Amino acid sequence: MRQRDKVKGPILIPFSLVLICAVGALFLLAYSYESEVRQRDLSSTLRSVERLFSLQIENDASRLHAALCPISRDGDIAEAFLEGDRDALLAETAPLFERLRSRHRVTHFYILDIERRVVLRVHQPDMRGDIVARATTLQAQRSGNETHGIELGPLGTLTLRAVKPWRHEGRLIGYLELGEEIGHVGEEIHHALGVDLIVAVQPRFLGSAGEPVESVESVESVESVESVESVESVGRAEPVILSNTLDEVPPDIATHLRGVDGARTMHETLYRGQSLYTAMLPLTDAAGREIGDIVVVRDVTSLQAGFRKSLVFAAVLSLLSGALVFGLFYVILDRIERDYRHQREIETRFARLSTEHQRIVQIEKLSEVGRTIGEIAHQINNPLVGVVNMAQLAEREADDPVRVRELLADIRQAGADSHAFLQRMLAFTKISRFERKPTEMSDLIAQTIALFQQSTEQHPVIDTELPPSPMMLDVDPVLVRHALFNLLSNAAQFSPPGGRIRVRLRQEPGPDMRTGWTLDVSDQGPGLSKEVREKLFTPFFTTQSSGTGLGLAVVQHVAMLHDGHARGDNQRGGGAVFALWLPQNPSDQEAPA
Repeated sequence: MRQRDKVKGPILIPFSLVLICAVGALFLLAYSYESEVRQRDLSSTLRSVERLFSLQIENDASRLHAALCPISRDGDIAEAFLEGDRDALLAETAPLFERLRSRHRVTHFYILDIERRVVLRVHQPDMRGDIVARATTLQAQRSGNETHGIELGPLGTLTLRAVKPWRHEGRLIGYLELGEEIGHVGEEIHHALGVDLIVAVQPRFLGSAGEPVESVESVESVESVESVESVESVGRAEPVILSNTLDEVPPDIATHLRGVDGARTMHETLYRGQSLYTAMLPLTDAAGREIGDIVVVRDVTSLQAGFRKSLVFAAVLSLLSGALVFGLFYVILDRIERDYRHQREIETRFARLSTEHQRIVQIEKLSEVGRTIGEIAHQINNPLVGVVNMAQLAEREADDPVRVRELLADIRQAGADSHAFLQRMLAFTKISRFERKPTEMSDLIAQTIALFQQSTEQHPVIDTELPPSPMMLDVDPVLVRHALFNLLSNAAQFSPPGGRIRVRLRQEPGPDMRTGWTLDVSDQGPGLSKEVREKLFTPFFTTQSSGTGLGLAVVQHVAMLHDGHARGDNQRGGGAVFALWLPQNPSDQEAPA
């Protein structure tokens, strides 16, 4: 017992210390990783806000420019403007402004002369005569093109303005301007991205003293003020909030706003149980000035809570896993000696399995030899049957020397084919090319059919459709004759009594559009089922109890040797058709045998 403790102690005690250190390191790494992930997530959110803000401004500007185009082409408006008839001009433009305000949130509509003097404020008809010197108007005057941009008006509102040079009959007569307060942009971004936005401007960019300031909010107080003097009363040096999607501005964010001096860093704020991450984007007007900041506020309370729960769960799971491993180690160390005792038994069993495996491999080799012998016997048996039958015919027709000579010629041809096949099997391991030579296909087909009819007892009727003129193909005649013989044997097996077999040779392009010839054999049998079609050319697959399943496999092999292909399918009128396609011009490199 003591000896076992001495064995377990040096292993389990260091393991426990390592486990505790690993869990502690996991906590530290996870905590630092959480902070880094939050920073990256907020940076991504900040970029999304910046892109969405720019996209929203550009979309709104495009809408304002689109609204200015028909106004600039309106002849009645131009005529009233040129005649100086403000009443007629107001009558023409007021309904347009009301539609634009109700449909597109347009809040400003200016008509200026070529000196940028206000001829008519459609949204404030009583105010006129002043000269507009805003950046967008000056840019339009200098460039002669449409311009747009964000500007902070004397009334303390951020307005997107679109200015269009107004030309009538080819000459410049003034400028048209539409404006839209952009307070809705923050709300749309808030709903789209789930973040809060605070838009704050520096008070030095607000209107001069004595001019009213509308709808502005101080960092200290979100109540509206009526004049710049009231803004000064809450602290002229503090940024002024123009729009805010939060219910109230947390004091820490307000303090951070007052301390911005060009460095817009991310920071975390804890406010009323919420964890808020904030970052700032510069707010730039049409003149290129940074007039304030867009503060992006994201509530990460639920994310942090979920992460910490996951962290605690992972730590508990790690401890439980460590305890489980500890227990397993304890059990394993206790069983080491018994494992050693079993080692010899395992080695004995392994030796036994190795011997059995070698025996199985030997059986497989013998089985493969048997399959090869069966294929060779199948290839030789067909011509030998023909030889025997023709020899019997020759005995019966001994009085007819001409007929005997014909039968002897067929016997000699069958013997020559068998001899050639045997020679090829004997030299199989020494040669890799088959003997291709120009062969007249019609004679080869006729000779094969005659040999087949003599070798079968069924004597089926065989119709042929061959080219009218001799047709030469560069093929191995012995192999092609074997393939055709196998196709005829297959057709005869499945043809009904009195059925006809048709053999055709026709020119047909291959799958890759090469020129070639198709040799097909069709029968009037039951056709091919779906299961049979899928295994047609599989070696040793057969539906006949007496078959070897090698005939069609040989056909496919012959096709591959000639760079062709074999196929089998059903005919529309019933029965099956098998085809061997051979190329007109064989490839330069002969296929291996």
